[in-house]
Amino acid sequence: MNITKLYGLNLDSELPLHQTRPADGPTDVTIRLGAPMEATEDVPPGRVLLHLDGDKQYYSATDTGSGYLLRFYRTCDFELDQDLTTVTVRLVHGADPARAGVLAAGTMLSFLLAMRGRPVLHASAVQIGDSALAFVGRSGMGKSTMATLMCADGARLITDDVLHLDLEAAPPRCHLGATEVRLRKAAGDLAARFTVPPVHRVTGDDRDALATRPAETDRLPLRAIVIPAPDHSDQEREPEFIRVSQRDALLHLLMFPRIVGWEDPAAVDQQFQHLSDVVETVPVYVARLPWGPPFPTSIAAQVLAAVGLDQPVASVSTPAR
Repeated sequence: MNITKLYGLNLDSELPLHQTRPADGPTDVTIRLGAPMEATEDVPPGRVLLHLDGDKQYYSATDTGSGYLLRFYRTCDFELDQDLTTVTVRLVHGADPARAGVLAAGTMLSFLLAMRGRPVLHASAVQIGDSALAFVGRSGMGKSTMATLMCADGARLITDDVLHLDLEAAPPRCHLGATEVRLRKAAGDLAARFTVPPVHRVTGDDRDALATRPAETDRLPLRAIVIPAPDHSDQEREPEFIRVSQRDALLHLLMFPRIVGWEDPAAVDQQFQHLSDVVETVPVYVARLPWGPPFPTSIAAQVLAAVGLDQPVASVSTPAR
């Protein structure tokens, strides 16, 4: 049993989630293992909310009328009840439960939050003093790498890959999330930057996970968003930071949804409104960064200087219109 708190939700899960934040109240979502199932390429019954395919089908989600069904082809089904409080996981015969755990902690809970009307960014975030700094982008753009570099320089990890926001405050507040960063490569080089190398494990999707020092303060204000643009051409070049207008910030954030493939107009409209609210109060920067390994030793300090988090929070300027 894995009883933990993740993205503002108290979870009671029979799937391994590998999270270490303790639950602090009644259970919000229960995740249980159901009967195994045969592999199928059929889209689940019901009104299609979400569908992603390419060279093969990846996942689909439907409103069944009595709940929701999120299908990861060849791995598992997540059956969510109408109240979005109980999730039954049905593993495809032979599928790895650890991989289903990765999907549960990532896409499934992002879907559940979206269906609850909650804003979610495709972001990793760290604590800097009493503020939060988020890195947004699609998979492979360096969100987790930048979060790790910041943590190696003294920051604390708020979350990796999924950032649940509270938009009732201005600027938005960040719910505590994942306690590990999942890295595609360069984990060894990044771990070596820490005075005490973080605990390491291989995840169910064959990535390297580093357990960096976690943030402990929930709902820190989000002071800046950085969209990393890794530059492999010249590791000696200086980073370039461009603070974009609110209009361009919205367009950039719309390019990097945490869940790709929405077909439900209400979900698309909701995402647009949430991101519009975010850019009203949070400055967004596009950062062209020299990329490793090895990574420049000064990269974390340069990011903080560019977004104004090496200074008192009050000195951060008003977001550009």
